[in-house]
Amino acid sequence: MKSTYKLTVRGYELDSFGHVNNAVYLQYAEAAKWDFFHKSGVLDYLHEEKLFPVILENNIRYLNELRLMEEVLVTTEWECSQNIIKFRHIISSLTTGKKSCKITGKLVYVDDNRMICSIPEHIFDIMERGTDDNTQ
Repeated sequence: MKSTYKLTVRGYELDSFGHVNNAVYLQYAEAAKWDFFHKSGVLDYLHEEKLFPVILENNIRYLNELRLMEEVLVTTEWECSQNIIKFRHIISSLTTGKKSCKITGKLVYVDDNRMICSIPEHIFDIMERGTDDNTQ
């Protein structure tokens, strides 16, 4: 399943070389994730069930720089198993058409006792069905 999120590079995200700071790419990926959770209804369900998403790992590969005011697209692919959701974010410049960064990782849901839970069927269905209406 795929989801997308659009944004524009802002001045305070740049480093001294005039391109997006490396840590900001993780912020873009996080913004895309929370936007998808909100727009798909996953976030409401998580609040109701008192579940919390927790990132287990992120692996980043930088490809091309992003610069001030470039339009950016974060495309995320989600893959669910019983306990783990694997994700792959591709961060691309809509301005230049180049891929800027790839982020792969895993997340789990924990309950309020901080115990890893199976992915609820309702969330599994949403993640498999997805939504492609996630733009800022």
